[in-house]
Amino acid sequence: MNLSPTILITGANGFIGSALVDYFSNKGWKVYALVHNIPKTLNLQRQGELYTKHNSDVHYIKYSLEKGVIDESIFVDVDYIVHCAYMKNENNSNAFQINVDGSKRLLELSRKYDIKKNIFLSSMSAQENAPTIYGKQKFAIEKLFNSPQDIVIRPGLVIGNGGLIKDMIAFIKKRKVIPLINGGKQPIQTLYIDDLVLAIDKIVEKNINGTLTISESEPITYKQFYRELCSVFGFNVKFISVPYYLFYAAISFADALKMQLTVSKDSLVGLKNLKVHEVNNSILEIGFVPRNFKKGLRSLYVEMTKD
Repeated sequence: MNLSPTILITGANGFIGSALVDYFSNKGWKVYALVHNIPKTLNLQRQGELYTKHNSDVHYIKYSLEKGVIDESIFVDVDYIVHCAYMKNENNSNAFQINVDGSKRLLELSRKYDIKKNIFLSSMSAQENAPTIYGKQKFAIEKLFNSPQDIVIRPGLVIGNGGLIKDMIAFIKKRKVIPLINGGKQPIQTLYIDDLVLAIDKIVEKNINGTLTISESEPITYKQFYRELCSVFGFNVKFISVPYYLFYAAISFADALKMQLTVSKDSLVGLKNLKVHEVNNSILEIGFVPRNFKKGLRSLYVEMTKD
């Protein structure tokens, strides 16, 4: 009989999801990793719908937000759910409804099997009247996580070897130039991936509910962030200030030509409307202070350059 807790993680192949799988499996927890595609590089052993990682209690299960079909029997011994799965709006015109409906189905199963806690990874941009589709969508899903055992986490810009930061580094390496929208004056608050994972562990341990906004407390500008990133990684780049309207026009032109870009209109609008968020109360609740962007970038450099 498995005496350790069991956690189910959706989007477990993603940047944050995979970090959670590693963290909780290393703690000796049983992990159900719900993924869109079964990873082929892990040499998994198949047992029905479960693909088990060798010498571990990590079990991968094929899952999609569109279908939501999953063997309900796994929910019997699940204690906690972390919902990271998300379909980008650029990938499907129906992504908004797919994300909301998929979250509903997941929560229905959670309620049915009396899961102890449901954790939703949202965004600082989540607002009912958000200027972006992304922000509106995250807020719509947040409203579903409304029971006493639910919690919503709104993290800052997550620093780690994945996600947006990894894309940033790849772009800088290739282009040797950094375009700064309106001079890069937009405020951001960051959160290192290890601190986000630890915060989730603390939330489970302390049984915290509600909505937490977690990041470093002091905001910086995008220009400050890029300068520190280039300093830590030794990048020699040129900064170019680009007016917002010009960048928006360029993206609109690329959209008209069906060109694939790393930046969408929605993300550009989100960048323009960034604001500072109060996080001190959330930090008090989780019980530790996340590292700032300088320490986060140095931690990332060590991770990316280790043998």
